[in-house]
Amino acid sequence: MSRAEFELQTGPEPTPVEVTVTGEVDASNVVDFDRSVRELPGERPMILHLSSVKYLDSAGFAALDRLFADNQIVIVLSPTSFMYRVAELMCMPIHHDVEAARRALRNGAG
Repeated sequence: MSRAEFELQTGPEPTPVEVTVTGEVDASNVVDFDRSVRELPGERPMILHLSSVKYLDSAGFAALDRLFADNQIVIVLSPTSFMYRVAELMCMPIHHDVEAARRALRNGAG
């Protein structure tokens, strides 16, 4: 399996931190994924771009679920993504584009 890649984009406060995740998140790298997201600087809302993730196993979904419980995070996910339906069933805060995600965070919703 390929390793997950993370790209971090930060702007001036109070803009949300944007993290783009690509590749595969599974039991072999989920600890690195979780740590990378949790160790981001500041206490700012976060937008996770997940449309380029090629594989996410149950360990990856569990990590996302924990992250949502502890932080103000929304995800950007294409409806054509393999993980869209599962994310929807898990009631994850899904948005189809970055602007919708930013609006939701500004309005205090996921």
